[in-house]
Amino acid sequence: MKKENFSSSWGFVLASAGSAIGLGNIWRFPYLCGQYGGLSFILVYLFILLFICNPLMVAEIAIGRAAQTNCVDAYRVLGSKIGMRHLGLWSFFGGWFAPFGVFLLLSFYFLVAGWVLYYAFEAVTGRLLLIGQTEFVTEFENLTQSFGQQYFCGLAFLLVTGLIVLVGVRKGIEKISLYLMPCLFFLFILLTIRAVTLDHVDEGIRFLLTIDPSHLGLTDEGFQFMPLFRTFTAALGQAFISLSLGFGILLVYGSYFSPKDNLFGAVRRIEFFDTMAALLSAFIIIPAFFSIHVSETSGPGLTFISLPYIFQKMSGGYVWSIIFYLLLMFATVTSTMSIFEVMTNLFMSKFGLKRPVSVLGVTLMALMGFTLVTLSYASVLDIKIFGRDLFTLFDWLSSTYTATIVSMTMALFVGYPAMKLIIHNIRRSAVVSTAFTRYFLVTLRYLAPLGLGLLLVMAIKSLF
Repeated sequence: MKKENFSSSWGFVLASAGSAIGLGNIWRFPYLCGQYGGLSFILVYLFILLFICNPLMVAEIAIGRAAQTNCVDAYRVLGSKIGMRHLGLWSFFGGWFAPFGVFLLLSFYFLVAGWVLYYAFEAVTGRLLLIGQTEFVTEFENLTQSFGQQYFCGLAFLLVTGLIVLVGVRKGIEKISLYLMPCLFFLFILLTIRAVTLDHVDEGIRFLLTIDPSHLGLTDEGFQFMPLFRTFTAALGQAFISLSLGFGILLVYGSYFSPKDNLFGAVRRIEFFDTMAALLSAFIIIPAFFSIHVSETSGPGLTFISLPYIFQKMSGGYVWSIIFYLLLMFATVTSTMSIFEVMTNLFMSKFGLKRPVSVLGVTLMALMGFTLVTLSYASVLDIKIFGRDLFTLFDWLSSTYTATIVSMTMALFVGYPAMKLIIHNIRRSAVVSTAFTRYFLVTLRYLAPLGLGLLLVMAIKSLF
């Protein structure tokens, strides 16, 4: 079976950036900015991006490019090249945890995608602006309690994603990314211009451009560790969610990335696009909230309850609501197709199946998980584990545990036994300085495992 690949470096960059720019950027980053002091949070986030996430992104893509296989077998392939033994643990924690996390993502992400499609339809028909201002919560609750509406909208998104992945890497994923990503940023810029020209937005913009020392641990009583620690862990968690680290997405896309293309340049462009999307989201949402004097919320509450209220108050709200939900749809598609491709690649590479059969298998698997999650969330079936419905449980497990464990395994693998092999792969297309090698080594051996360990400890502590 001929190995698929991206036709150009830009195809890889836009597909990877599209994977990163999802709902986590649009509905979670602005909320965290509001909760952790505006510019204070942004600065900590950028620090983490530069000193922890950048080396991890380089490492994950380089593993994929060097191994030229799926996310499960990559550790065995590279380990055998350097004479390692007992690769089972590396493959289990760094390999199998990734597709497990992806299955969880596929199961609940299409439920959220269905909400986006439903509200996009409501915006186009104009009904969104006709809902009474006190009825937005009821409207969203009615949707989430309706199995049929959620299932139909989510299923439509799932089938569209499957069709895109079925076409292949170049003609499907890459081509869609080349069209949607410019449109995505065009809509981002339009909405940003509209947001910063609303009445009474000065306070919101000032909030985003002002450092709140208390969230950096600098208080009137002197330095306090816990406020800085809380800001740091929130920014670290957001960075991992935002950049798609730890799900095998960048590893799989890395296996499609040409060894002749500069890996450093590609990572810088991905991070630039992802960070710009996050910052633009903050400048769209926070000034709008300040202008209407609505309290900040996160996730579904922000996207499907608070923002429709803002669109009603806004001049030209009909047009801007359509643009916003179109933006959400584009961001959701570019994310779901990358998640889908990880499992498709696994079925093709590990089990020797052709792409159509692999896509059918992933579609059925996603459909099974999506059906269970929707039944649970709509309270048709009373399924609760650890006191959580399946939607909340799968979101919690995938973002908090599986991605963290996979990333920690990857950091230790590249930081210790596979360092020379990965540096050699990077050097095939870029100059690797001694300073970068030291920075790369220190981050992967010490900084990344420490930061990820803190996230795991905080997650486990929250159970008690």
